[in-house]
Amino acid sequence: MMAKRSIFVLALCVQLVSVIASCCNGAEKLLERNWRQCVYKNLNDGRDSGLIKECLFYKKSADTGLRVFYNGDLRLYNCHHCCRRWYFTFNGVECSAPQAIDGVVYMRHGNNAQKNLHRVREIDGVCERVPKGIVRVGFSVGNCVGFGTADAFTGWNSVSRIYIEEVPPPQA
Repeated sequence: MMAKRSIFVLALCVQLVSVIASCCNGAEKLLERNWRQCVYKNLNDGRDSGLIKECLFYKKSADTGLRVFYNGDLRLYNCHHCCRRWYFTFNGVECSAPQAIDGVVYMRHGNNAQKNLHRVREIDGVCERVPKGIVRVGFSVGNCVGFGTADAFTGWNSVSRIYIEEVPPPQA
């Protein structure tokens, strides 16, 4: 019984090593991370629509993805049943593989000029099929589907950042 269990465990270990080897072909390259962050102190951008900031990034391979995130203050002001959408673009186009990288802020009952709630938020995701070379990673604000314009604000009285990292392709 003990011999059969040992053989079974050994077979599992061999399979695990095989999976690790196939997933991590060129494991030494995993140590060579390619990333960048653009940091803005007191960004204080009151635009309600359009490009907030752009961060240039050199992508080394066409086979990899780009992980991006924004961390910083976002807010809506003085509106009822309103919504703004913040999103990433890559060379001026939103991600389509697998989907857009975005986040929304919605407010109900805020049109009494007393709701001016600034909150630190994070919008995070991976975009696939971005070509290699220089990539203009943009962070923009605009309308939510089904809503009109509302008073947005980005990066008030704090540090905001756009982080970009080239990541290996996803599992098959």
